[in-house]
Formats: sequence, structure tokens, C-alpha cells
Amino acid sequence: MKRLSLVITLPLICSAMVACSSSSKNDAAKPGQGYVQKGSGSFKLQPYKEVVLENGLKIIYIRDASLPRVSFTLLMKTGNVQEPAGKAGLNALTSYMLEQGTQSRDALKIADEFGQLGASVDISPGYDVTTLYSDSLITGSGTLLDLFADVTMNPAFKDAEISRIRSQMLANLQKKVDNPSAYADDKMDQFLYGNHPYSRDVNGTPEALRSITKQDIIKHYLTFFRPNNASLAVVGSFNDEFEKTVQDVFSKWTKRTIPAVTTEAPPAIDALKVKLIVKKGLQQTQIRVAQLGIARKNDDYLRLRLGNEALGGSFASRLNQKVRDDLGLTYSIYSFFDVRKDRGSFEVSTFTKNETAGKTLEETLKVVTDYVTAGAQDPEVAAARSQLVGQFPRAIETADRLAYNLLSLDFYGIPVDYLTDFNKNVGKINAKDSNASIQRTLNPNNFKVLVYGDEKIISQFEKYKPEIERVK
Repeated sequence: MKRLSLVITLPLICSAMVACSSSSKNDAAKPGQGYVQKGSGSFKLQPYKEVVLENGLKIIYIRDASLPRVSFTLLMKTGNVQEPAGKAGLNALTSYMLEQGTQSRDALKIADEFGQLGASVDISPGYDVTTLYSDSLITGSGTLLDLFADVTMNPAFKDAEISRIRSQMLANLQKKVDNPSAYADDKMDQFLYGNHPYSRDVNGTPEALRSITKQDIIKHYLTFFRPNNASLAVVGSFNDEFEKTVQDVFSKWTKRTIPAVTTEAPPAIDALKVKLIVKKGLQQTQIRVAQLGIARKNDDYLRLRLGNEALGGSFASRLNQKVRDDLGLTYSIYSFFDVRKDRGSFEVSTFTKNETAGKTLEETLKVVTDYVTAGAQDPEVAAARSQLVGQFPRAIETADRLAYNLLSLDFYGIPVDYLTDFNKNVGKINAKDSNASIQRTLNPNNFKVLVYGDEKIISQFEKYKPEIERVK
């Protein structure tokens, strides 16, 4: 690792270690002041409250007395998109470092204290956001709050821990090369997005990871891991006193001006483009068919979600029925809209025997083209509606899931009535609406196709005049 001539020390943001009193199940049985219950009729969300601290941190409280526990979910509005050019993996490395030592605890002490609570902290860096989650029994709520806040606000970024986590990330990147499905997914993202940050693995590249310095990590943390760039959900059997303690603790987190970030647009697609990546010895061929889709805030989101259910989002979908059941070309084929803050992708994913790779792509493209041009039939749309409505309760069946949905909707700027009116709005979508949204979004002539298989597959794709890349 490159050594710095100047050692940079983070300021002590929260030095006081708090000991919060635990609340009883009876104390938290009823929502306190400021709680609202959204919804109407027989369908209402669990009551929740939103508070915004002076430093900009939004806190969502959901009291849930069903179990004697408490959880914290922190959503940081930073991901691949906020990484500088040439520093792919910086956000993930910064995120993983949070639990590797603070100003008052080393990595072993943090792990030991979480372990004594029967807890841990789950850190998930992503393309648009990074989340931290932890929970414990309510008897340990004070200690959990202390630990969670310390990890969030006071990372130490010690040299030895940076080297250790970097080595783990490099090893994980190498393992992905040996996983054909994951490797094909990564290559498809690169092919589709070009120089846009969505093209990069969340954990970066080996070359970029090796170039990241301690100073890069500290700068990224101080720039983007700020309370005015975050929201927090607190769920569990707590009382008013615990809410006040949470606010007192996190009010010590210092805000900063968050810089605007610009990104290079993904390359335009004006024709069917096929890329073959071949490697000797592969026993199966991975196939990905993709084009740019929509951002999460797109008005067509729900109609497209329903339309995709009929195309490739369920076991009874057209892709599964034709390519899997009727032709026996694969054990699994599915499609999805990967919606994000910026335009995500529409993708079809499958695999097959090397001998049937060309036919599988051909049949997949036929199904998608027919679906986009002719549309779904009323029975397909009716089945898709029933599927979405039937799946919906699982999205909010626990207080933690509701909390995460509220955090996500807030990040994307989506009103909470997406949840409260979900069944009603899905019920309004007919075949005409669904088909129109698919036709507005997808062009069957402008797909990018990524095929990863043995060299023997090349002849099956000659008619597509593919770009060919060989890997060892």
C-alpha cells in the first residue's frame, strides 16, 4: 500500500459512551406522540414517526412490541456513483472499514461487544446507497446504540486493517472469476454501461483497489458519510426515553455540504450487438440479454413491473414456458427491471448446454420481440396482477421490512402511498396499459447480448457478427 507522508487523524465526533435504559414491552405497546398511521379502510401501515435532526439526519421510528428487540438500519446515500475515476471500490472499502476499529475500540473489541449482544453489524455497499444494519434484544438496546453510533461516526481507518480488508476484497474479486454466472453478470454490466459507475463491481477492480490510499478513504468518508446524506430507521420495543437518547447520540454527528456528482452517460444502443467471451473447458454457456431500462421514479414503474411478471418474472411467464418447458433449453430463465436512482437495466438471464447456446439466444429473442410488439393477453395480465398482489404482503410483513421500504422510498423520492395504494393501483392496470409501457421502454432491435461459454460455441453465433474476447 502507498504510504502517506502525513498521518491524518479523524476528529473525535462522538466521544461520550452512552448507557441507555432499556424499555419494557408494556412501555412500547402504544405509539407515542407524533406517530402516524398511513392507509385507509382495512389496509393501514404500522404507525411510524419521522424526525429530522438539526444536522440533517432523518430518523424513522417504528414501535413494534411483538418481540423484545430493537434494530437500527442506516441508509447512506453513497455508492459506486460517488467514487472518483480510477478509484472503483473506494465506497465499499470505506464501508467495510467502519467496523474495523473506532477512536475507542479496535476491531476485536467491536466484534467482541457485538458478540456479547448476540449481534453483528451487516454492511452492504451498493451502486446508489450503502446500508448498515444491526439488532439485539431490548435488554441490550443501550449498548447496541452505543456500538452502532460509534461504528458509524468514529471510524479510525487504521493502516493494518485497511491492508487486511483490501486483501479480502481482492480475494473475493478473484473468486468471482471462477463463478461463471457472477462473471457473466459483471461482464454484462460493463458491456451495457460503459464508463458509467453502474458498470463496475461494487468491490471495484484489482487495479483500482490497489491504488486507493488511506487519504482517499478518509476523504470519501468525510465527504459522503454525513448525517445530511443519510436516513436512519429505528424499530422495536422502545419508549420515548430511548427515542430521545437516539437523537442525542446522533445529533453529535457533524454535517457537511454534499457535493453534486456527475456521471458519464451509458453508451447508446442502435442495433443488436453480441459479445462472446470464451474460455476453454466451460461446461455450460451463460447468456445475458439487456438494454437500458428506467429509473425508479419513472411513472411507468408499476406497469412495467406487472408487464415483466408476464414476460419473465414468474414461473408461468412466457420465457419460462417457451424456452424452459416447451423447448427444454434451460433449467432457468427469467427477466427483470433493475431499477436504480439513474436508469437501470432490463435484462434476461439464462444458461444452457454449449451445444444449444445459439438456439437458446435465438428463441429468447423471439419471445421478447413477440411480447414487445404484440403485447400480453388479458389472462396473462390478470395472472400477473394476482401474483403481484399476492406477493405484496411479504414486502411489509415485519416492521423491519416496512422500515427498509420507507427508507428506500424516501431515497428515491417516492410517496408512501406507493405502499398504501399498491393493491388498488395494481388492480387498475389492464393489458393495454401494461403493453403500452413495455413498448415505450423496450426496443427489441436494440439489445446488447453477452454470451460466456467454451470456444466451441463461436460458430453458433457467426450470423450476429459478434465481438469475441478470449479469457484464460
